[in-house]
Amino acid sequence: MKKTTLTVGIAAYNEERNIGHLLNSILKQRQEIFNLEQIIVACDGCTDNTVIIVQKYAKKYSFIKLLNETERIGKSLALNKIYTLASSDFLLTFDADVLLERNIEIELMIKEILSRSQVDLVGGKFIPVKQKTIMGNFGVISYLSFEDAFLRLHNGNNIFALVGLASLIRKGLYKKFLYPKGTISDQNYLYVMATKDNRHGFTLARKTHIYLRTVSTFNDWRILGARSVIADKENIAYFFGNEILEKYSMPKKIYFISLVKWFFKSPFYSLGSLAMNIFIRLFPYKKNIVKNGMWKLAVSSKEAIEL
Repeated sequence: MKKTTLTVGIAAYNEERNIGHLLNSILKQRQEIFNLEQIIVACDGCTDNTVIIVQKYAKKYSFIKLLNETERIGKSLALNKIYTLASSDFLLTFDADVLLERNIEIELMIKEILSRSQVDLVGGKFIPVKQKTIMGNFGVISYLSFEDAFLRLHNGNNIFALVGLASLIRKGLYKKFLYPKGTISDQNYLYVMATKDNRHGFTLARKTHIYLRTVSTFNDWRILGARSVIADKENIAYFFGNEILEKYSMPKKIYFISLVKWFFKSPFYSLGSLAMNIFIRLFPYKKNIVKNGMWKLAVSSKEAIEL
């Protein structure tokens, strides 16, 4: 049987701490049902050693391609370059600050899309790494409690479930569009493109184990909040109209049940995460942040992830 083909794309901005770990975890993936044709790393105006690290991998592995922008253009426009160069049956994009735990993570995502002909987009499921600081643990519980809510909303078929750090896209979809300049939330735009004419166009690969690092400082909470709470919604409404915000609505009852559930699991950190989420809504970080599809870097989530 002919194997399906895959391109992996990584948009990276100053990811010297983790890019090598991510590439190693990709190279270790089992390829029983697919052939990895190429890995494209789009370095978006990096000012650290990210380019040097990727160049070393590209010299060793001919299928690793480096796109090096000397000036920052933003993640969405960097993704456009990857979309344009890719030609495989499927394109799997990763943020550079994640890590695949096992050698079957990509295979699990591909199995999901191969088994469902209506699905054009598969999101990965993430595991936040353990944090050492109080603020970091607030971030972990904030993520886990919200994940608990979006997994129960429409059985996980909703705009929140596509976190955007790992997205497997069928060729018919990734060749269908490019992100407009100024796109802030690429994952929201991608979800809408996959589902606007097909409500079954997205699914979540619930069995994947992909590590992410939550923010762990007060300032980074504010930076992330200004984007995710305010800018993402405004941006998606700008491109698709205010009616799209109906998809961007988490029922209070579902979220409340998740908050209560995690309060009993971790009362102190649950209260702390709730307090921070309220704070960033009441006092948004107005100095930020988002301009022409680019936002200020949340430094604390960019540390290396090592198993």
